[in-house]
Amino acid sequence: MNRTLWISATGMECQQLMTDTIANNMANVNTTAYKRSAAQFQDMLYQNMGSPGAATADSVAPVGAQLGTGSRTGGISKNFSQGGLKNTSSALDLALEGDGFFEVTMPDGSTAVTRAGSFHLNAAGQVVTVEGYPVVGFPAIETTATAIDISRDGTVSTTVDGKTSSKGQVQLVRFPSPEGLSSLGHNLYAATEASGTAQRGNPGTSGFGTVAQYFQESSNVEIVSEMVDMIASQRAYEMNSKGIKTADEMLRMVANLR
Repeated sequence: MNRTLWISATGMECQQLMTDTIANNMANVNTTAYKRSAAQFQDMLYQNMGSPGAATADSVAPVGAQLGTGSRTGGISKNFSQGGLKNTSSALDLALEGDGFFEVTMPDGSTAVTRAGSFHLNAAGQVVTVEGYPVVGFPAIETTATAIDISRDGTVSTTVDGKTSSKGQVQLVRFPSPEGLSSLGHNLYAATEASGTAQRGNPGTSGFGTVAQYFQESSNVEIVSEMVDMIASQRAYEMNSKGIKTADEMLRMVANLR
């Protein structure tokens, strides 16, 4: 019975984490370019009371007797599938269709990446995020520009005093394993050893996605799927709690034996 108590407790802890993950996904259903998280679980060590294939008196045991000790969290991964595109009226709202991230410079000089292309122009003509972090690989734009045009391949053109000129091309980064990126909050991610080294390139080339001006990428969270997962997690939590209750009742019966 003591084993049942601890096994069920590990199951409840896992389902609680599952519910926390789902709740965070649902809280960010309207967050620009948010990528849903998914909790993954593993079984724990086994108590080996008999090994498969062990020699018996007359033969070899066809099966063993291995008792599990519960479950644990294996990891919480990000799903970087494409989110839907939402039309806006800002010339510096950029969505990426396909693989890639925008790179930004953090206040401490390090770099981070983001899919949230809700950009603005500061007083120095730099394109910055909503927090004011400069976007790396983005051409400077005149503060007096009356029009900004960004093509699907990232070419930036501005119109000043009625004259249109090309300013350069936006540069993107991509990673061999984006699931290995570390979430920093504020729609930002940092590279790690698990994500691999950043590869830089222009939109529409070498596997990089294209740029959609006047669009924002929506969250890839699907409310219906999250609700179904939450119901399943709640029921699993309930069943594990019943395991604890059953073990408690069995222990009470043993304690009351005369």
